[in-house]
Amino acid sequence: MPEGPETRRAADRLARVLVATGPLEIRLLYPKIAEWREPLLASPVREVTSRGKALLIRFENRLTFYSHSQLYGRWTVGRRDRQENSRRSLRAEFLTRTHAARLWSATEVRVLLPGAEETDPFLSRLGPDVLDRGSTPVLLQRQLESHTRKSAAHMMLDQSVFAGLGNYLRSEILFEAGVHPDDRPADLGAEVLQTWSRAIRRVTRRAYREAGVTVPGDVARNARAAGEPRRTWRHWVFCRNGAACRVCDQEIQRRRYGGRRLDFCPNCQPRHRR
Repeated sequence: MPEGPETRRAADRLARVLVATGPLEIRLLYPKIAEWREPLLASPVREVTSRGKALLIRFENRLTFYSHSQLYGRWTVGRRDRQENSRRSLRAEFLTRTHAARLWSATEVRVLLPGAEETDPFLSRLGPDVLDRGSTPVLLQRQLESHTRKSAAHMMLDQSVFAGLGNYLRSEILFEAGVHPDDRPADLGAEVLQTWSRAIRRVTRRAYREAGVTVPGDVARNARAAGEPRRTWRHWVFCRNGAACRVCDQEIQRRRYGGRRLDFCPNCQPRHRR
């Protein structure tokens, strides 16, 4: 499932082709939204953005085209005359004079009426989007301090706490913060919470800038030069279970929480207890 950085990057790609010129043609192949073609086509696109893992195309008439990719959904942007060879199901197509923005296979697609974002069953429950400018380390630390009894492993995937975080970001953030997956904010001092909140912001923004890479550039270059595959050279610990930690050489371990994998270094992320 695309996480916050991937969704925001997709929104950026759509914005570059839809906001300046606007779609000349819209095809809505998903029956649940087919009736909205004319109202959307009649209005310019004001902006394309994301909230957590939801992508939002906002129109000047205050309608919003909402999509959530879930496991299989995907947005593509390309030249209008290029044929897309995909086994995915086409849900929607926004065509400009030169480009096509296409939504594939998503099952969470709907059009929101003016003001409905604030009351939408999904959007209204989201915590702060870590990629937003207003999501400062101070705000993120307050979120940690408001959920003192939740373990780090579960909190990092709770969209009502931090919108946009997912599985690979969870492992990478906790590693950079030095926080054990079973730690709770209640177990940690103010200094560790501050380090944790800064890591949430830093790692997520790095993944946004670098297309999913969560390690600094020199670490990624050295890992690639050493012959690591793409799934591992991009990360500190995620998908590196059984390999040596890049910092201390101890073996990376894997645990499952709620059926989802989490990779961590037991030496760099010791369990904190008060």
